[in-house]
Amino acid sequence: MASQPFGNGWNPQFGMDPNANAGQPLGNALVGGVAALPGPGGVITYPSGVIPGPNNQGPVYVIPQNGYHHPVPVFPGQENRLPNPHPVVNADAPALNLNNSTGGVGCEPGYNYFFPPEHTKLHVIKSSTAPWRLPEGMSMHFGAYHVPVNTTLAQLMTGFGAMNPLPKKNKVTELVQGGNGKWYRGITYSGEDDAVSKTLKELGWDSTRTGRPGEKPVVWLWITKD
Repeated sequence: MASQPFGNGWNPQFGMDPNANAGQPLGNALVGGVAALPGPGGVITYPSGVIPGPNNQGPVYVIPQNGYHHPVPVFPGQENRLPNPHPVVNADAPALNLNNSTGGVGCEPGYNYFFPPEHTKLHVIKSSTAPWRLPEGMSMHFGAYHVPVNTTLAQLMTGFGAMNPLPKKNKVTELVQGGNGKWYRGITYSGEDDAVSKTLKELGWDSTRTGRPGEKPVVWLWITKD
C-alpha cells in the first residue's frame, strides 16, 4: 500500500522542513529574523520579526533578531528552544497574565507555570449599572475564571483592576441569582474593610462552588472602582 502523504512541516524560525511535500508553503522565516507569509497579493513580509496570529489578530511567535536568543532553560546537551506563544493581555484584568523577572508578561521562554492545587469558580459581571437595578432578563457580559482559593480579597480587587487610590471606592459585591434573569445584591466588601486580608476560601468561595447539578453554585461578583 502506498504511503499516505502528510501536510507540510514548518516552524517559525527555520521555515519549511526538509523533504516536505510539494505545495503552497505555509510561511518562512528569512535571514535576520524577517518573516514572510503568503497573502492575498503575494508574499507579505514582517520586518519586525513577528509572525501574526490567525487573521493578523496578534503575534504568535517572536523570531530572534540577528540570531540572538534570549536565555531559556535547556537540558544539558540540548540546543536553543523557540520562544513561547505571545500572551493575551487584558487591561481590565491584569491578574490574567504573569509579570516575570524580565519585566515581560507571561512565563519566560521555556518555562511553565505550576498551578495551585485548589481553585474556585468566579463569574465576574461587566456592567456599568448594578445588576440588581437592571430589568429582569437583561443580558450582560461576564468573564468566567478559575482563581486560587488562597488569593486574598485585596489581591482579587487588584487583579481585576479595582485599584482606586481611595480604598473605599474599590468594591466587590457578591450577587445572587433570583431566576428569570433577576439578580439580588449580596454582601459588599470595600478596600477599607478588614475582610480584604481574608482569602477566598475563608469567605466561602472555595472549590465546592462548582455550579454542577446537585452542587453549590459558582460565585457571581460585580467589581467596581468608582
